[in-house]
Amino acid sequence: MEDLEAVVDSLGLEKFALLGLSHGGALSIAYAARHPERVSHLILYGASALGRAKARSSMRDLEELNAMLTLTRVGWGTGNPAYEQLFTSIFMPDGKAEERHWFTELQKKSTTPENAVRFIKEFFQINVQDLLPKITVPTLILHSRGDLVLPFDDGRDLATRIPHSHFVPLNSRNHILMEDEEAWKEFLLETRKFLKVPDQSMGGRDEYESEIQAQELVSLLERTSEIELSKYRVVGSYTRYDEKTRNALKDLKQKIVSGLLASNVSKHENYLIWARPGSGKTFFVNQVTETLSRPRPKTEKPQDSSEMNRGKVEYVQLNLAEAEETEARLILSTSEKSNKPYLFFIDEIDGKSGKSWPYETLLPYLDSSKGTPRVFVLAGSSGYSMAEMKSLMASRPKGADLISRIPDSNQFEIPSMTLGDKILVTLASLRRAGRDSGRDVTEVEKLALYYVAKNNGLDSARQLREFALRCLERMPSEEDRLKFDHLFAPGDQANKEFWFGARTAVPQLIDSYLAVSD
Repeated sequence: MEDLEAVVDSLGLEKFALLGLSHGGALSIAYAARHPERVSHLILYGASALGRAKARSSMRDLEELNAMLTLTRVGWGTGNPAYEQLFTSIFMPDGKAEERHWFTELQKKSTTPENAVRFIKEFFQINVQDLLPKITVPTLILHSRGDLVLPFDDGRDLATRIPHSHFVPLNSRNHILMEDEEAWKEFLLETRKFLKVPDQSMGGRDEYESEIQAQELVSLLERTSEIELSKYRVVGSYTRYDEKTRNALKDLKQKIVSGLLASNVSKHENYLIWARPGSGKTFFVNQVTETLSRPRPKTEKPQDSSEMNRGKVEYVQLNLAEAEETEARLILSTSEKSNKPYLFFIDEIDGKSGKSWPYETLLPYLDSSKGTPRVFVLAGSSGYSMAEMKSLMASRPKGADLISRIPDSNQFEIPSMTLGDKILVTLASLRRAGRDSGRDVTEVEKLALYYVAKNNGLDSARQLREFALRCLERMPSEEDRLKFDHLFAPGDQANKEFWFGARTAVPQLIDSYLAVSD
């Protein structure tokens, strides 16, 4: 504490934002409690109020801690693969080989094994719990869900004890975040929002990041000559470019389908989805239902169990932000008279914040033990994460009761669309609209896709689908290729401006086509 006070004084800092990483979080908490007038913002990442020796006192826990001290004493910074594996598997389990090597080098250059042991012993004894209620400065807490150094629950505990703090869970297993993982981008985004960094201060970085994205987009289009949409399909016409996101959503789809097809039903299956506006959560649920509810043509062979049960599921969509109480109660009660499986999509679950009836109305249906399968998918987009949306919901009448009906394993965050996703949504929309109108779109000019992906005005799946429909209307009936010119009405000034810039910036994408198939 005296060291930190000396540094702050020597720099002549009147007021500043304080970032506490890992065990540095406890020191930051202590400083902010002692000097609230000097700390404008407190940010804690991967932090804890208790050292492991204080938090875990069983004989087994103490044996593990002693073993860690011994391994640190003999293996710290040696480069021995056995020890390196131990430390990196805890601090960065998803790190690449090169990053693991960096971590070993960092150990060598930072301190000696003997001093590392002394540090760890002190870390084990940390206890600043009594100071948490005394924190009065704005506080942001971020923590990786799979953190093995300081468990996720430690971060959540800080958020419950520090008054008016904001908690952001990060989808990572790394205690040391890697530059190429989404959690690092989320960390930067949330920190900048919290600090209210002026746009002009970040202008250079924003321009740099925009340029990097543009380069990645051009590289993607240059190396891609054909896209088979089925390789990126989650369900129906819903696609995602990132493999990890795609598989997570496939797992969610399968859980929903299994709940609808269950033969032995003791209770309803309830799910909660958080996603930023425009991520396509509504379309995702619609597509799950469509594969189950529309009749299958006699000539079409069943693909899986969900395909074999088409026509057996009813679908109800209710938007709480738009619906009135009488309408909502009527829709829910009418469905109880049917013996068919039902999928309920309750959108804007965080809407009508000033009303008590939405959650009071829903609770009996979420609890019902009707023998026929009923799956409830509740979705919202308030706040910056699932945790913040749940916090807002819990503050409402019956909100905590409603959340308690949804197990943690049934709560999902849908990531925002990437540039690759925008391209896939556009292609899938063109193919779908073409089929509906009896046309076949087989190729798309790469410059057209470049324009769509770069256009900030097309930042949601719904906007992209509507834009694709308008483009198809301008495409000649005898044509099976969508060209850049088909994106615009004749004489459109945006067409001319973008075209002149593209001739210099990306000439390789002009008159170059990407083949698309289902």
